[in-house]
Amino acid sequence: MQYSISCLADVLRKLSAGGISGVIIGSTVYALRLGVSELEDDVDLFTTTISPVFNEDVVFEVAEEIGCQVGSTELGTPSLECALSSECVIVVELYENIHDFYIPSEMLMEAETLEIEGVEVKTLKIEDYVILKARAGREQDMETLSYISDLIKSKALKLDLKILSERLNLFDEDEQKLITRRLSTASIKI
Repeated sequence: MQYSISCLADVLRKLSAGGISGVIIGSTVYALRLGVSELEDDVDLFTTTISPVFNEDVVFEVAEEIGCQVGSTELGTPSLECALSSECVIVVELYENIHDFYIPSEMLMEAETLEIEGVEVKTLKIEDYVILKARAGREQDMETLSYISDLIKSKALKLDLKILSERLNLFDEDEQKLITRRLSTASIKI
């Protein structure tokens, strides 16, 4: 399912108007930096204005108001399938720090603001995204890191090694070693 940057902007604008805003944390982070005009993955949004779990009533109200169906992510947080038009169908998965899912507050507070079709959108820094992918370390995460490594080698994407190194310090020593090893496996050196 592909959707345009305009579709993304429209959905995020409508969610924000309903009180649901946050930081984009998924693959959309690097897709936006590549300047793509068409996206195809779900949008992972770490909510900063409400708890999607404890304020589920707000999520349902906003979903109904803008024409989205409410489902569930694999973590049990709400997922919104929004069909604003036949060309604009997008899934926005809502996250917060819950269970084993954790994003350090420093990463969220220092998120970058991009303007997309007149809408200000907060996204993780690409370096934060890379660190979190290495921390998760699932097979699909390692494939994504290898893809990002290829993008870096081709100069389509750039990482700030100083930021990568600083972000590593947000985790304990054992996790730092694990993250560093996984980044090295994906040919991303700190």
